[in-house]
Amino acid sequence: MKLGTIYGLIPNIQSKTSINFSSDKNNHSYIFDIAFNNSFCVVSGSNHELNSYNYDNNSLTFSGKLSYHDDTVTNLKIHKDHFLMSSSKDGRIAIWDLRTSNQDPSQILMAKNQIPLLSFDINVSDTLLAAGTELVAKDAKILFWDLRNPSSVYAEFTESHNDDITQVKFHPISPTRLISGAVDGLICNFDLKSFEEDKELIGVINSGSSINRAGYFGNAEYVYCLTHDETFSLWGAPEADLLCNFGDIRQNSAQSLVQIDYAIDCQFDFSADRLYLFTGSNTGDISMIHVNANELQLCQTFNGVHSEIVRSICWNPQTNIFLTGGEDSKLCLWGP
Repeated sequence: MKLGTIYGLIPNIQSKTSINFSSDKNNHSYIFDIAFNNSFCVVSGSNHELNSYNYDNNSLTFSGKLSYHDDTVTNLKIHKDHFLMSSSKDGRIAIWDLRTSNQDPSQILMAKNQIPLLSFDINVSDTLLAAGTELVAKDAKILFWDLRNPSSVYAEFTESHNDDITQVKFHPISPTRLISGAVDGLICNFDLKSFEEDKELIGVINSGSSINRAGYFGNAEYVYCLTHDETFSLWGAPEADLLCNFGDIRQNSAQSLVQIDYAIDCQFDFSADRLYLFTGSNTGDISMIHVNANELQLCQTFNGVHSEIVRSICWNPQTNIFLTGGEDSKLCLWGP
């Protein structure tokens, strides 16, 4: 993969401050995931705990700790600015109402037999939650909860994937459209009407490798795909037409502009109609890359703060504030 350059899409970004996720120097907990809104963020760690922080353009302040899960927290979301949602390998999705002072979840969604949950999402109409499970026995499932009556699983799909379901993403406009990605290399595209799995599977992308990250972009008519083999491709949805295969994104700094050892994730800037890829090096450097039609273009690198693999990045395109976290246990704030 040849990497080009482009300048001026975002202002020059610098490190503002950082804070350690773990206050115990003898307990070096990785940061797994970050969810944020305009004033605070919540961070999950390898110790199964959740820390919350207030932030502004220049500072990060610890504001509290939430403990509920007894296994790895696999996904975090802040929903409608005041609901925190987390999934876990303990088979539960916990929902906190952050407007209250209660440290306990206000609602728990439980998978049957506490099958480990790896991913989840809520549809745009707030009526349906979907979660992807690990492969247990012979089944990897997509579980559905009707949020108007969430006391038990409403429906489940068991035929579309045959390995861990690592990604579940609802369409940002249509409440019935859903994609799921799995270690089997498939991204399945559904249109949910009556929850008849074979009838509602409307397209399948075969990436050829285990799915790490996937999501909609553009006017949600396209899907990006990042694999655990560090390949990157773009597809039409639901037709599953391959638009561009960038191949292996890894770069050797001796032969390229930056060191790229792995992909972190992609993010779409709706206001500018641009897709960006975030990558990292094993020594903690981050690259922000603009995804053009048939070219990847380096915008900027963030370095000098992280010292190990970066697991998560959040970006607010309106303010150009970035939050990053990784295996060095640091939560970092970046901005212009």
